[in-house]
Amino acid sequence: MKHIYHIYLERGKTFLICLSISFFFLMICTKSSFLYPMNTWTDANCFFTIGKAALDGKVYYLDLFDQKGPLLYFYHTIAAMISYDSFLGVFLIEVLSFSFFLYYAFKLLTLYLKKTTTYYLLPIISFLILTLPAFSHGDSAEEFCLPFLMYSLYSMIKFFKSNESTPSYQMIFINGIMAGLVFTIKYSMLGFWFAFMMSFFFLMIKVKQYKKAIISCFVFLFGMLLPFIPWLLYFLSHHALQAFYDAYIHFNLFLYPSTTPLILRLFMVITKPIKFFATNLGIGIPFVFGCIYLWFTPIILNKRTHKWILCSTFFFLCFSVFFGGISFRYYPLILTPFLLFGMIGIALLIEEKYISIYSKNWDAGLIIMTTICLGFSYYASSNTPMMYPKTTKEDLVQYQFAEIINQKKNPTLLNYHFLDGGIYLTTNTIPTTKYFQKQNIPDTVFPDIKEEQDRLIKEKKVDFVITRTKIDRYESFEYPEELKKNYREVDRKNETYEEKRFRYVLWQKK
Repeated sequence: MKHIYHIYLERGKTFLICLSISFFFLMICTKSSFLYPMNTWTDANCFFTIGKAALDGKVYYLDLFDQKGPLLYFYHTIAAMISYDSFLGVFLIEVLSFSFFLYYAFKLLTLYLKKTTTYYLLPIISFLILTLPAFSHGDSAEEFCLPFLMYSLYSMIKFFKSNESTPSYQMIFINGIMAGLVFTIKYSMLGFWFAFMMSFFFLMIKVKQYKKAIISCFVFLFGMLLPFIPWLLYFLSHHALQAFYDAYIHFNLFLYPSTTPLILRLFMVITKPIKFFATNLGIGIPFVFGCIYLWFTPIILNKRTHKWILCSTFFFLCFSVFFGGISFRYYPLILTPFLLFGMIGIALLIEEKYISIYSKNWDAGLIIMTTICLGFSYYASSNTPMMYPKTTKEDLVQYQFAEIINQKKNPTLLNYHFLDGGIYLTTNTIPTTKYFQKQNIPDTVFPDIKEEQDRLIKEKKVDFVITRTKIDRYESFEYPEELKKNYREVDRKNETYEEKRFRYVLWQKK
């Protein structure tokens, strides 16, 4: 009994350390933090708007249109319960999510390293990942999928080191659940789990456990189905299953993909990860070391079959992420857990000589290491120029427009022809239309959004309209005639967003 108590006490202590590290690094690196006036990222505001709307009785996909998974919106519904008019709730969920990522990173690292060494690596890992351009503004779907991938990576490596011939049904089932959770956030990252299950299936076939191989596939699929069952019931009860399919499945598979030729998309599967690691040497160098240790030494894995399985999971992850032919800066974030293998090799080289002298006072060493990495994070993160007091609410167009909009009682507004700019948040309004923003897709491919937004303007269904145009295209840009006819310009502001200058214009109904 004492032994079990000691185990749980150690686990609790480790998770508390991960939670603390996660809190301090995200406090600096994500724009959802209370040290920032707001998270200005359009995607984050879209998720939060939908999350808040659910508290107002709106149904995901049926009443508000977007193409990410329902679990992501549910996270933001919970966040809105915590803090309705700020990203504080989102920040806390980010902290919890990244804590689980660090916890399973810790468990993977301790398969090879001493606990003291691993504790020192946690702030380094946090610094390397959270200051990446791929981390972007914070609050991405990729960020919330990291703990699920990290768990599956850990459980796979743990199995390889156990020298068992085949994985247990329990392991297969739990990893099916991880895949199911990722499916309910963003299914384009499921390539890892496809390779995971495919590899173990053929591994069982290789050792002639045919029955177990077939049963394991069904066990995995059942585990994957489990996280979706509550959503199935939710959509059925709200008569929204078709809306879910149209927005999340059909839209992403048949409308959202680019027109990039097949050969170029295959080329992107290889070049995009290479470019990511080459332009971010902080994780690129450990990744290269990891590849060397994996293939040319028995340090990581000593069986060639296991090496091939690990590589296949990485390749299929890259394939599912980049084969669509579209790539935004935050897409490669999901690849970052693989840097751990290089860190293992590097840490083993210096562990005995340098780390052992700090073993007795590892907690003090951890505080020093965390403080140093936090200092580096402040200067390395691209988000910190937006932090208080450099940037205040009064400096942001979202709050400047909100001051005008909120002079009207119960205002209605429309974010016209661009992604959610955050003004629904600053005005505490819920969209009155399903198409409350413009998706990253041409109007010729999916004209429904523009047609509906133009109808609202023509019929003067909203009190305010917000438009956004790149400064370099502003002179040649023509506003719709119906907009100029039915609305008058009441304010305009210029603001930088993701290294580009935009002109925001606020229109009020005549």
